[in-house]
Amino acid sequence: MSENKNQLVYGFLILGIILVGLSIYFSFLHPKSPIKDIRLARLESKSGQTYVLRSGYTQKELVAKKIDLYDLDSIETMDTGEALISFESAFRVRLFNNALVTLEKIEDQKSYHVVLILKRGSLKVENFGREGELFIAKNGERILAADYNGSSLSQAPLEAVDTAKQAITSPASSQGLGEDEINTVVTNHRTSFFKCYTQLLQKEPTARGEVALSFTIENTGKLSVAEVSASQLKNEDFKKCLLEVLRRVEFRAFSGPPISTLFPLKFE
Repeated sequence: MSENKNQLVYGFLILGIILVGLSIYFSFLHPKSPIKDIRLARLESKSGQTYVLRSGYTQKELVAKKIDLYDLDSIETMDTGEALISFESAFRVRLFNNALVTLEKIEDQKSYHVVLILKRGSLKVENFGREGELFIAKNGERILAADYNGSSLSQAPLEAVDTAKQAITSPASSQGLGEDEINTVVTNHRTSFFKCYTQLLQKEPTARGEVALSFTIENTGKLSVAEVSASQLKNEDFKKCLLEVLRRVEFRAFSGPPISTLFPLKFE
């Protein structure tokens, strides 16, 4: 009886060791998402117009309500715009009109902290969070977000740097394929896109709405990714037709990395 009991105990121990080994093995096969992919903050447009330019994209996105923010995203408020950024560290920052900022994630030994780079306009820290997790940068200097309000840095005028005076612009324009050229090439296929809409109207005469096409342009000029990222028109045949047209779009070859962008279409 005692011998059987000992065998049972040894069996459970061996099973436990096997399970731990398998757990370690699969953790290497399926590693956790890297820090760069995590959300850094939430943006809420409070008044007027606010835009976001995603890292690696060439066309800015109008913020309707709330939107997640990630590393190297840029936020721009217009003449009557005002926005609120709520960080994961519990800090909350208000952007006033005509402001332009960029979020940058800085990795350290244990985790990371976020730097909010002010390039134009002004901001105010409205709620304080975990110390050391958010910094405000301006004129090449940076300060803890908790110390920013009323500091000499907050009161100092922004240095006259051309990029700080500009609106969000295409990062690819210096590489030979800018936003205006992309828009022109896609717009040249507008007739074909609207043929898809005409076919839809034959089935759904009252169909109206907006569609967002997202795609990646390789430096050969060919598209490697093409999809309908958002659509108020749910007809699957219509969306397939749009993709067929989009995949036929070609750009000239250019230098630099692939360009990902978003192109809106309004059908009415």
